[in-house]
Amino acid sequence: MVSRVSLFVSALRVLTIGTALSSTVWAQRANTPRDVGLPPMSWTCPMHLDVIDSKEGTCPICKMHLVAVRLDSIWTCPIHSVIAERKPGTCPIDKRELVQMTVAISWTCSGRPDINEISPGTCPDGTPMEANYTPRPHGNHNPQHGGQFFMAPDNWHHLEGAYPRAGVVQIYLYDDYTRPLPPDEAQRVKGRIVTKETFDAATRTTKEIASFPLVLTRDGRYLTARVDSKALPAQLSAKLTFKDDGPEYRFDFTFPAFSKDPKPAIPASRLTDKSAPVAPARAVQSAATVPAAPAATAAVAGGSAPSPSPDLLPPGVNPSQIAISIPDTVEEMAAQLKTRTTEIGQLIDRGAFLEIYVPALQAKDLALALDAHSAQLPPDKRETAAPAIKRLVQTAWLLDAFGDLGDRQQISNAYASFASAVAELQALFPNPR
Repeated sequence: MVSRVSLFVSALRVLTIGTALSSTVWAQRANTPRDVGLPPMSWTCPMHLDVIDSKEGTCPICKMHLVAVRLDSIWTCPIHSVIAERKPGTCPIDKRELVQMTVAISWTCSGRPDINEISPGTCPDGTPMEANYTPRPHGNHNPQHGGQFFMAPDNWHHLEGAYPRAGVVQIYLYDDYTRPLPPDEAQRVKGRIVTKETFDAATRTTKEIASFPLVLTRDGRYLTARVDSKALPAQLSAKLTFKDDGPEYRFDFTFPAFSKDPKPAIPASRLTDKSAPVAPARAVQSAATVPAAPAATAAVAGGSAPSPSPDLLPPGVNPSQIAISIPDTVEEMAAQLKTRTTEIGQLIDRGAFLEIYVPALQAKDLALALDAHSAQLPPDKRETAAPAIKRLVQTAWLLDAFGDLGDRQQISNAYASFASAVAELQALFPNPR
């Protein structure tokens, strides 16, 4: 499973919209297969592309009307994003395995930049329209250097932590399109790697025992630190500020093995997107400017969140990975709920934070299925079941969101509440096994 996208629609996520950027993005055209069904329609804010909804409405941040968009997945090269394929394979440029990413799909006509439709049709000359793929923010959360990929809570910066050999940590920095940060932005990032610390439960403060400064390499490719950790698995934390007056963010990494950066099959000096072969058709450059907007924060109150529709799932995620077949009996529902809780605990222990969302969202669906049977319970037990189910649903979404951010303490706190809710439901819906 590839690293997942983080901020799609989630009723409990807190979205902090950082400084918007002006950027040039590509679009990849390909002939549209007539036998392929259209991706479902979604709605997004023209000012805040992170805002995605399944129905028409207004942006919760700027109140602009949402516009229609179709989200789709393509396979592309980890580094050379001019490649767009419809199925897994190998990058024709550097021979790396292709990775999936989320894009917006529209239809246009060759030589007619004024034509850009949300559904396929026929061009004025009678030829079929061509599919046009445009990148989306948070559409690609795949590690590019064999490390572990996280999103910053500011919803704009992203980073990848790598542990290529004993005692060496590398932190690669990206924007919300998973493009390397420009040198001037990278120079503003300050941070350190913490390998040992203690937590005082009484004062709820953390004291660092061993920390090591992160230094930007001369070529500006990544931050690096020499640390005292030698053995595997290596557990360490990166604490970073992305600007001088900005907050400090924490990212917890667990490396069960050394990170292996895939190497190009041909010299990197010869790899340029301008000269690269393009598949399946030709690459087209298009400029898209995201208007600047003041920073804002939108918080959604707690409550049951709907299951994500397939068009809102992260890139590279098969809906069947999250969808679960609900058993016929409450006993089996409770048994599967217990199994998912154990899986989440094991993933947390391994530091596989990006994988937590699958069993968490499956558990959420099981809890909602149990809720449908709560009418069979005595009145006093129904009163206990309702808040337990609500808390489980809320913490399932929090586990999903915190897994993307990589903060072990947040994940552990959410899991404690999640497991408590599961225990209450186990008592109400006993498992005969």
